[in-house]
Amino acid sequence: MKVVIDTNCLLSCIGKRSQYRNVFDAFLEKRLVFCANTEILLEYEEAFNRFWGTEVTSNLLGLFEASDNFEEVVVHYNWQLAKKDDDDNKFIDTYIASGSDLLISNDSSITNLRNSGFPPLNIMTLQEFSNMLKPQ
Repeated sequence: MKVVIDTNCLLSCIGKRSQYRNVFDAFLEKRLVFCANTEILLEYEEAFNRFWGTEVTSNLLGLFEASDNFEEVVVHYNWQLAKKDDDDNKFIDTYIASGSDLLISNDSSITNLRNSGFPPLNIMTLQEFSNMLKPQ
């Protein structure tokens, strides 16, 4: 399953004691493909540095770069669907360009687009996605 995950959600699932750790574990176990463009990677880098410092940031970004289940996407068209927060468009555009199955976000400027029509957007919150990944 290919997913685009927004920065705050990714930050929330990396910690070993996080209630959403199963999302990052699914990536580590190669059950998920994480997709991002350069702009998203730069935002990840900035957030990781702020929370964990340069060494952890380097390790995490290196993990993505070395993983065959991480896809760096080139976005050729900007849909500009997130009207409330233009900065969130990078996640939507990457989701569309990558042909991902899901866009994971807790940001209302993204989640409010769930039933927007065209283009169709399959959006889940981090909690919904984490619950979906748990064994039944």
